[in-house]
Amino acid sequence: MEPPVRIEVLECRAEDDRAGRWRVSWLIRNDEPEPIELHSAWIPHGRFRGDGRLPLALRVTGHGSERLELAVVAAEPPETVVRNAFLILQVSGNRGAWRVFARMRIEFDAQARPRPVVEVVTSHSIQ
Repeated sequence: MEPPVRIEVLECRAEDDRAGRWRVSWLIRNDEPEPIELHSAWIPHGRFRGDGRLPLALRVTGHGSERLELAVVAAEPPETVVRNAFLILQVSGNRGAWRVFARMRIEFDAQARPRPVVEVVTSHSIQ
């Protein structure tokens, strides 16, 4: 099944003065002509982890897009690459309900700042 959304990383910035805390923004694009609802988000990787399964109430219009910003914890040495990190979304729309998986690699630069890169987006029905 083709994913109902496309996902790209917009930015990753330090959350505040706490080391290893980051705010990551994704652009969620709805490829469907009808609106979709985002019900939850989860970033489960041990080396790029969110704050658990977070409830969402985000509506994305047909062929529209919305920004999603979440906190993550990530602290790796400079030049480290972390593979198989995921942003997992629970989504529903006219075609049913899905789990959407954005698989990422996280590249830490010379200052140990993470740079998430979406490699592939997949989905499966949860009906």
